[in-house]
Amino acid sequence: MQGFNNPAVLAASAAGLTSALLMLWAMRGLPLGSALLWLAPAPLFSVGLAFGPAGAALAGLVGALVVVFSSSMLGAVFYALLFAVPVWLLVALFLRPGGASVSGPLAALGLYPVVLLLALSLYFANDGGLEAVLRGAVEQATRRMGLILPEGMIDAVVRVKAAAVGFWLAVTAIGNAALAQGFLRRRGLNLAATPDLAEARMPGWYLALLLLAGGAFVVVGDAVTLSILLLLTLPFFLMGIGGVHKRVRGSGGRVWLLAGFYTLMVIFLQIMAPAMVGMGLYEQWARRAVPPPQT
Repeated sequence: MQGFNNPAVLAASAAGLTSALLMLWAMRGLPLGSALLWLAPAPLFSVGLAFGPAGAALAGLVGALVVVFSSSMLGAVFYALLFAVPVWLLVALFLRPGGASVSGPLAALGLYPVVLLLALSLYFANDGGLEAVLRGAVEQATRRMGLILPEGMIDAVVRVKAAAVGFWLAVTAIGNAALAQGFLRRRGLNLAATPDLAEARMPGWYLALLLLAGGAFVVVGDAVTLSILLLLTLPFFLMGIGGVHKRVRGSGGRVWLLAGFYTLMVIFLQIMAPAMVGMGLYEQWARRAVPPPQT
């Protein structure tokens, strides 16, 4: 990218501006702001999947600068951590020189929020820890809504709040990436084929991290270790959903089956989520790599 007459530079600049405007629209409390906020990564993904990681990085930088000059440094930090950095990381892992792969981005969807969670835990270490800060935020939010929640319910919310935020970030990233990839594919602008979650396979070191997180939760048992454990299961949860899509592929009632599946997911998330993690683990171990052809 050598100048502003370069299509990649122009596209990245426009994408960064559009993405920042979507976030600023939400920050100003304008109509539909809550919905538009979650579309902010879509322009960044569009540039990244069409021009590569450099395009995503430039778009994220432009978006962060727009937020800085239009709002505040704190807003720019949130924009960078929630949208710009994750998009660049996911695009870079997907479009690796060795060939497009979905396993790296899936692992990042679990690890990136864990890194943020650990950084926040260190930042709030002198304020009673992250769990105390989360408790204060939940109590303040319930007071503003005029609600009085039992102590046990507040404890339950606090224990899963960080993991819930990481879950929605992952869902937002995948949804926007799919939206961008579909837009580019229809116009023949995508650099790589659309990945299949059912073909993902986590590396051995990721499984070791999951076991370590499980051991840490058994020993410590606080909200931070629970959130880390839940966040690290995200790739397997997504692999499980990919497995469901794979099994109904080609079925005559595919649309209705998936509609029923996602309805059950919304209504019985506490049951369906562990089931999807279990299916993802099954996909991890049950599938065997096809041996390379002999030459």
